[in-house]
Amino acid sequence: MRKKRISQIQKQYRFEKETNSYLIEVSLDDYDDIYNDWDPSPFKRRFIEDEFNEFILSSADDIPSKNNMIIALYLPESKKDIEKEKAVQQAYENYYLYAIEKEERGWANLRKKNAFYFVFSMILLWLGYFYLDTSGNIFLDVIREGTFIGGWVFLWEFITNVFITRREFQSGLKLYKRLYISEIRFVYVD
Repeated sequence: MRKKRISQIQKQYRFEKETNSYLIEVSLDDYDDIYNDWDPSPFKRRFIEDEFNEFILSSADDIPSKNNMIIALYLPESKKDIEKEKAVQQAYENYYLYAIEKEERGWANLRKKNAFYFVFSMILLWLGYFYLDTSGNIFLDVIREGTFIGGWVFLWEFITNVFITRREFQSGLKLYKRLYISEIRFVYVD
């Protein structure tokens, strides 16, 4: 199965042996094609177009983490402009640096939520087990069961975040960091 996946990746992306890198190739008509049209900021600070970003993300997700990536931007020879190349490079780096910072903030928020969920679940379970004596009163039975259910729900949320959501944050952060350090190569064609 693994050999089949690598073979498919090699068919889809060109491999450069010298740099141990797969090329994510994108054809553009102009430098402006990678920028979000709705963003009025100067080019160096503009956001990347969603479609461009989605293509880069899905392509980067295919490429094994042991390999480097090169973002190869193909442009017409007549459009060659060194200043615009620098602006695209800066915009690309700014965009993925922002994405890394956003993921790190999300990661920090997840840790805070996890601490709250764990402590609150333990409090509810402890209350339900030790302090809510029902003595056959139906109203107190409902409150005790609700307390147990709430405790288990918060504990489940904690467990889900620790074993599933945390992993998603880690893989997203790793992917953004790989993209941030990836080389951008401008290729001009006639």
